[in-house]
Amino acid sequence: MTKTLLVIAGEDSGDLHGAELLRELKTRRPDLRLVGVGGPRMSPFLDRKLADVKDLAVVGFVEVIKHLPRLNRLFKAILAAAAEERVAGALLIDYPGFNLRLAKALRKQLPAVTLHQYVCPQVWAWKKGRIPELGTVLNTLYCLFDFEPELFRGYPVDARFVGHPLVEVVKPECDRAAFFAETGLDPARPLVALLPGSRKGEIERLLPPMAELARRWRTAQSEVQSEVQWVLPVAPTLDPAFVRAHLGPTQDPAPVTLVQDRPYAARAHADAALVASGTATLETALLGTPFAIVYKLNALTYEMAKRVVKVPYFGLANVVARREVAPELLQAEVNPERLGVELARLLEPEVARRVRADLGEVRGHLGQPGAAGRVAEDLLAKLQG
Repeated sequence: MTKTLLVIAGEDSGDLHGAELLRELKTRRPDLRLVGVGGPRMSPFLDRKLADVKDLAVVGFVEVIKHLPRLNRLFKAILAAAAEERVAGALLIDYPGFNLRLAKALRKQLPAVTLHQYVCPQVWAWKKGRIPELGTVLNTLYCLFDFEPELFRGYPVDARFVGHPLVEVVKPECDRAAFFAETGLDPARPLVALLPGSRKGEIERLLPPMAELARRWRTAQSEVQSEVQWVLPVAPTLDPAFVRAHLGPTQDPAPVTLVQDRPYAARAHADAALVASGTATLETALLGTPFAIVYKLNALTYEMAKRVVKVPYFGLANVVARREVAPELLQAEVNPERLGVELARLLEPEVARRVRADLGEVRGHLGQPGAAGRVAEDLLAKLQG
């Protein structure tokens, strides 16, 4: 009998991890029906798409409140589709605020449905009160970091370390020569990659100071700075025109080359990068490119976050390494002057060599390749049980 699985991803990183997992599921069980929410990478594997990740991609307390009516409508539509499709299980990929609420609703309305979370929410950083909820509501919690399963010891949930899918996913889409030929950039000049995020709000807050830095360095007296080229890989969740609109005045925009479909090559072949906090910091660490982590939240959101975040670092690469392997700039520190100081330091050959060595530690904490396959095998066995 054909089984139906509800799949929900709410942001670009979830779409990335979800696509690899759905590919593994379909390879093993082509008849498995997949229904849910995904982005451009997951969509080819969904037999019925309920919404796109762009409909859920909201970050911050204030921002969520503003979009609450739309999110509630989508929430109800997903529950209705789950009942209509008679799903056997739900695969919830990251996006903890929405997905934990959905898990509890599914547990109440469709008690026979098994609930499986792929990517443990960052309860070790904040909202530790969610540990009992996750530990009792979910059937399975697939953890990407080796220290996470211990948090759920004593709860009925099957919390298991499966390794991080980025270990095998993150690799340049093309070699250095091909990348520079495609983009028209000069391989003899320094290259800096800008990654201001995959959400509109992140672009609005982080790209303008990055763009202003690029504009200033264009006419800098320092030969190294004036020679720097800038590249920005546009996330698939964003319209390039929207990104371009935040590069400065139309008559004098920052000299930044936008690229699509080359997110890893843009970083792998860069000399340094400025990266929005999130999964992108792990990707950049795995690529071995020296980088600084940047983030800027709505002021109220930041004040609320300060009260609950309980880890010494906000960048995932640093959290995984258990020490600062990449400098972190937050809120008011995200300005052209401070960005310039950190970037100039990262472009120094000796500093760059040391940082690349430090970044090698990150990979050691992320497990062996094959995470998606391991999850697929376990999940299919549980759906059959």
